[in-house]
Amino acid sequence: MRPLQARLVTLCQQVLALGVVLVVLTPASGVVSLDIVGERPGQQPAHSGQAAPAELMSATVPTKPVTPTVTEVPLTGARGGFSGLRGRTVAGRATSARVTSTPQTVAGFAAVGVTWRHGEDLEEDQIALQVRTRTGDEWSDWEDLEYHDEHGPDAGSAEAAGSRPGTEPTFVGEVDDVQVKAVADGTVLPDDLSLALVDPGAARTSEVEKGADGGSTYDDDFAEQGSMVSGSKDGISLRSARTSKTVAQPTIFSRAQWGADESIRDKSALRYGTINGGFVHHTVNANDYTEAQVPAILRSIYAYHVKSRGWSDIGYNFLVDRFGRIWEGRYGGIDKPVVGAHTLNYNQYSFAMSAIGNFDTVQPPDVMLRAYGQLFAWKLSLSGVDPASTSQKIGSGTFQAINGHRDAGSTACPGKYLYAQLPLIRQYAAQAAPVTPVVVPIAVSAPDPQNNLDASPYPDLVVRRASDGRGMVIPTGGLTSFQKRTVIGKKGWNKVSEVLVSPDLTGDGNADLVTLDRSGEARIRAGKGNGKFGKTVKKMSLRGYSLLAAAGDVNGDGRNDLVARFKGRLTTLIATGRGGFDRKATRKGYGNYLQIIGAGDVNSDGRADLLLRTKKRLLLQTGYGTGRFAKPTKVAGSWRYNRYVAGDFNGDGRSDLVARTYAGTMMLLPGRGDGTYGAALGPATNLKSMRHITGAQMVGGNGADLVGVVKEQLVVVANRDTFELGAPIDAGVSFAGMDTLLNAGDVNRDGFGDVLARNPAGELYLYTGNGTGALAAPRLLGGGWAGIAGLTAVGDVTGDGIPDLIGTPSGGVLSVWTGSGGGFNAPVPVKGGVPSPAGLPTDLSGYDWVLEVQPMQLKGKADYIVRERQSGVAYVFGGRRKGVSAPRVLGEGLGAFDLAG
Repeated sequence: MRPLQARLVTLCQQVLALGVVLVVLTPASGVVSLDIVGERPGQQPAHSGQAAPAELMSATVPTKPVTPTVTEVPLTGARGGFSGLRGRTVAGRATSARVTSTPQTVAGFAAVGVTWRHGEDLEEDQIALQVRTRTGDEWSDWEDLEYHDEHGPDAGSAEAAGSRPGTEPTFVGEVDDVQVKAVADGTVLPDDLSLALVDPGAARTSEVEKGADGGSTYDDDFAEQGSMVSGSKDGISLRSARTSKTVAQPTIFSRAQWGADESIRDKSALRYGTINGGFVHHTVNANDYTEAQVPAILRSIYAYHVKSRGWSDIGYNFLVDRFGRIWEGRYGGIDKPVVGAHTLNYNQYSFAMSAIGNFDTVQPPDVMLRAYGQLFAWKLSLSGVDPASTSQKIGSGTFQAINGHRDAGSTACPGKYLYAQLPLIRQYAAQAAPVTPVVVPIAVSAPDPQNNLDASPYPDLVVRRASDGRGMVIPTGGLTSFQKRTVIGKKGWNKVSEVLVSPDLTGDGNADLVTLDRSGEARIRAGKGNGKFGKTVKKMSLRGYSLLAAAGDVNGDGRNDLVARFKGRLTTLIATGRGGFDRKATRKGYGNYLQIIGAGDVNSDGRADLLLRTKKRLLLQTGYGTGRFAKPTKVAGSWRYNRYVAGDFNGDGRSDLVARTYAGTMMLLPGRGDGTYGAALGPATNLKSMRHITGAQMVGGNGADLVGVVKEQLVVVANRDTFELGAPIDAGVSFAGMDTLLNAGDVNRDGFGDVLARNPAGELYLYTGNGTGALAAPRLLGGGWAGIAGLTAVGDVTGDGIPDLIGTPSGGVLSVWTGSGGGFNAPVPVKGGVPSPAGLPTDLSGYDWVLEVQPMQLKGKADYIVRERQSGVAYVFGGRRKGVSAPRVLGEGLGAFDLAG
């Protein structure tokens, strides 16, 4: 008997003996299946008509982890820096819109890619990148580097915070030199454009192995899907078939088998989500690699994703080579719902496998398609998803269970030839084993909350005052913002060195305009009261003066005054009854200040105050009411702004500041009336190109407007009179004894928003609203609502125009309680799930409120209001087409309330 035959006989005897033991030990209710993993007979050729590569059940793999290296070569300036750069300038030929690198020497089985600065997101047609290589004396033709802006971690996630846009890695093989060029279409190249040269490292020793189990060594909170022992070197796969819904797991080669260096990934970033479907990708590299080169290809992709793109790990959950072998991708457990970085905005709800190769140019071999079918059938079955399903709720969209990447975004991935084979992949997945789908009789749309309880169109918060349980309604007002600028002076305004609007200087009751030109001549133009100014009514010489500011009435004589710096001293220009100004030098030491601001009455003592700006500080000079000011004192807070404008911008009667950041955005700092300012609100607008910004009430309304110079023009930017949070309204009811508040929308169909409250006994009460913020006495809707996790008012998600509720009963599944027009019907299981807050931080443990509300600016997608547990500060994450915006402060002082909806 040959050695191989003897080994096979021994193996079969071992399997049969193991089977007898398991049958004896397994209860009658269990079913045990023994699968001998071997070559599948009857393989079909590739659909290209060419011979398919033979399916391999083994791989040449390194025996130890291999550390890849990435060399970053700068192509454009790197404002803000990048850890991989070494300060070399390599752009041989460069303009603002084009760069060609000098040739770069590479060694080994190399890969290259190009990335650029985080936050500079480009559409795919805005930049073209190409690569060529030299072997000996011959240069190859230029070939495209593939860039897809739909590849990456979900927006708003911790992983996305430090990620860099970039191309797919391209494998150039064993060549001498590589060169890249980039061309921006109609714009400038992005900052910190960098060429990544990836060396996957070489294994010192390797051996031929069968596939190993990548899913049995992860310690996490997810229960195992049955007991699994697979990947022994004899090719045995043993699994306990506890349910007919689970498909047999295919052979999967582990991360250890491709030599993954686990030290380079971000171990803290591992996240789990849900799986409602899967996506097919391709890696866009050469198709003629050998079986032994695959581990190096995987290490190159891993290193590029982590070290160049700034992701926490390799982006794909799985990869498949042209020989039909499946490889474990992202760490976390092959049988777990690991959140990857593969399909932008859908990573939380799906998994992906990427085919190694470029399938825009060749047909995928059949062994690869069958591997997709087996992997997708098994992976989907773990979540009870039928691979033949044509209606799966994945994030904010509805998809088939198996999709190409282009189904979820504007991308060519996974290549035209692989995409054309999706029906066959679905067929192979459906044939792998029957899956009994979860019975879910009702599908729901994305939440559409309605939270309006007062007379305004904006959403409101319903809260409980902690001290006495009183119900309150806190209105929102559209968020602080300004209108588009209006030109009020057409030309010549670029010649002035100071521009400010002052309270009335001419005695007609209107705000006036003061300018100072480069020769030192000051002009006063009378305001017309309609946002415009007339001709010059007064001139005076202020040669040598700078930092001119409108201070208001500083000496209590009923006339408004000016202040400025002269020879390093603070100097007041006191208005006289004759229409002129008396000049009085006061304190020394003003030579290093960058701005003097007429701040109004900051501390509520009835006297005009001043503010002084340095590069990093703001100082307050309180006024004595005599024309003199106290010694400057620091104002608490962070003051890294480059311009301040004072005025009552929110209409509450207190002096506020609008501050411009160095990036050009304008933030509102509400005055508290005690010499301090609240947290910055905004951004309110972007005025990066505007100079000499000043403020005053110019065009009516409650809040002050902005005036400044853009190029040659004098412009006014009117206040929209919108705000973050208004004063709380007493709702007239008590929420004492309740544990849940729901701002539910118009439950009783009378045209006004209503509120629901639940007590610990499980009783649900309806408080009907009348559109003024007041609520009627509660009406009991019924009991049985205790133990429902995540009970949420989601608006109308069933399409009947009546608001619904979503939650998970104890021991049950996610369900919807459909509105009946006065109450709610019995719960029905939800089909496909409900999209979770896309783009919100993964860790929300620091917030005790997380409320989805209708768009606070009445446009776009729903927003999310959160409250910081410790500080009581509320923030809003604005809903966008993809994810959410960065958080902006909504208001302080909300710690007085202990329950919200």
